[in-house]
Amino acid sequence: MKQLFAALFCVLLLTGCNTPRDYSMKDHRIFGESVQNYYQPVFEENLSRYERKINAAKTKADALRLVREAQERVKKTWKFPAKKCPLSAQVLKTTVYPEFTVENVIFKSRENFTVTANFYLPRKRNGKVPAVLFVQGHSDSGKRDRTYVTVCENFCRRGIAVLSIDPIQQGERDQFSQTLQSGCVYGHNRLNRQLLAIGETMSDWRTYDGIRAVDYLLTRPEVDASRIGINGQSGGGTMTALIYANDRRLMAAAPSCYITTFCSNVQNELAVDGEQIPAGFLADGGEMADLLLARAPQPCRILAQKGDFFDVRGARKTYAMLKKIYTLLGKEENISITEAPGKHSYSPMSRMAAYEFFTSVFGLKNLPAEHPRSIAPLSLNCLGEKGVASLKNEKTVSQIAAEKAKKLRLERNKKPLSKARMKQEIASLLKVEPVKGVPAYRTLRMTEIDGKLFQRIGIMPEKSITATLFCMEPNYDFEIRCNKNVTLMLPHISAREELVQYFTPENIRSLFAFDPRGMGESEPTTAERLRRLYWDYGSDYHYASLGLLLDQPYIGRRVYDILCAIELLSAHGAEKITLKAFGHSRYLAVYAALLSDKKITLELVGGLPVTYENAFSDMNAPIPQSMVPYGILKIADIDELYRLIQ
Repeated sequence: MKQLFAALFCVLLLTGCNTPRDYSMKDHRIFGESVQNYYQPVFEENLSRYERKINAAKTKADALRLVREAQERVKKTWKFPAKKCPLSAQVLKTTVYPEFTVENVIFKSRENFTVTANFYLPRKRNGKVPAVLFVQGHSDSGKRDRTYVTVCENFCRRGIAVLSIDPIQQGERDQFSQTLQSGCVYGHNRLNRQLLAIGETMSDWRTYDGIRAVDYLLTRPEVDASRIGINGQSGGGTMTALIYANDRRLMAAAPSCYITTFCSNVQNELAVDGEQIPAGFLADGGEMADLLLARAPQPCRILAQKGDFFDVRGARKTYAMLKKIYTLLGKEENISITEAPGKHSYSPMSRMAAYEFFTSVFGLKNLPAEHPRSIAPLSLNCLGEKGVASLKNEKTVSQIAAEKAKKLRLERNKKPLSKARMKQEIASLLKVEPVKGVPAYRTLRMTEIDGKLFQRIGIMPEKSITATLFCMEPNYDFEIRCNKNVTLMLPHISAREELVQYFTPENIRSLFAFDPRGMGESEPTTAERLRRLYWDYGSDYHYASLGLLLDQPYIGRRVYDILCAIELLSAHGAEKITLKAFGHSRYLAVYAALLSDKKITLELVGGLPVTYENAFSDMNAPIPQSMVPYGILKIADIDELYRLIQ
């Protein structure tokens, strides 16, 4: 009965994380800006160092060195299959219009993984024609989006062939069942947190789709291989920059509504999509400018909107840095920026700027106005109602990733690691260093919760971070008193809201509760729209993404906080500590128990959490990104770590 109650309690906790809390309740997020204040200076200093390097460049040789550094950073970041599969391209339908034709095309970017596309081809041609790879923004309709169809059609009317592809989880490439209304943004983020476990990202997968799309363009006899460019808006602007950085066959790019600085996004508390977070890209410096700098001095135009949430001030800063390098390389004219009025959109002004840019680069005559769209979007479907799911042997991202996870498990089973070696590997993966000495702490104001008086201890593991430890005994002399055997409780979200019920006068020195960073009293008041900590697009996701960019895992910093709490209790008399963890904190508890050099017992309320491998079979991707270490399945799954500890 106790086990059943514990399991039900855990389910209620996990279910509750998807429901906004009652705003009429007092907000106890006392340190709600601490995580923002931790990351923002890191990104500001990173941008400052980057600008100093750009400003220090005085010669062409200096500029070329910075270009090479950007190229190396790109090369180290993205992970692609070692071998390309056959494209197996098929033209399923051709529609003839007065000035152009549209072919409905499918090809494989990976084995059993199909890309749906439209190939627009001018009918009036004098030899081979230039081409643009058009990458969609976050529109559920994908290549059928009316604005994007207008752009493709107008490129074609100017003598440019266009390959317009459906991104993963958009258009005809649904990755989930029809019953799951995930949308493309949330779908991308759910897929991303599954891929992270095997050491891959949606940034890798979507960029590779673009590389294979260029492969397809090069099979077309009508296309001039020396004149292929890339363009896209919003999420397509992102992919324009990423694909361009990774594929030297592209000779020009015009990213729309994306280019700013990573620092601007952090300052503005802007959470971005999974594919916009290349893992480890800023591990050794660098900035968003590197995505374009890696291809300098090839022609590039940044298309910005003055009211965009991708801060135009960051776009101007990036442009200014690129302008200096292009000038040193003797190609000042190859870099440009346009700023259109209005908010985030592919505005008419930006579209006209794109047409002018590519016709100029390709040596074609531009047209003075944009032609109204004449194509019926539904005619652009390649397949039936079910899209790629109707194809024989077709696999989803999750299915392919699950197969890799299984292979990784078999490899781990062949060469099991000792506990000592496992501890080293996990510490390295999480970037968790040993706690040196007794951590600094503050004695905070006492608080009454449900009629009980609690002492709050503010542990300070790092600059700007305060993690709250709760106990019932006042420490007027600033000492923490505890028994030899203590229990340290870790909440699903908030110790104050979840764990008070467990405290009694009898366990006054043997029971403590702890909020690691980003939880409870330090749950962010920043970077949020809804107060749902583990929401697909909330603050927890956002700060985990920043850690991923920096190669400083957010989960590793939380585990370090717990190790600091353990060290503090040990320094005040605790000899045996039980970590009693609820909800998602069960992942933190397992890692902390493994890495601690103290005598730790685990009590996981509700049992072992879902394993990283088993999460592939759940379309909801139940493990939040903040609890998924990048590449964890190359070392161990959570159940293996638990058995090793026990």
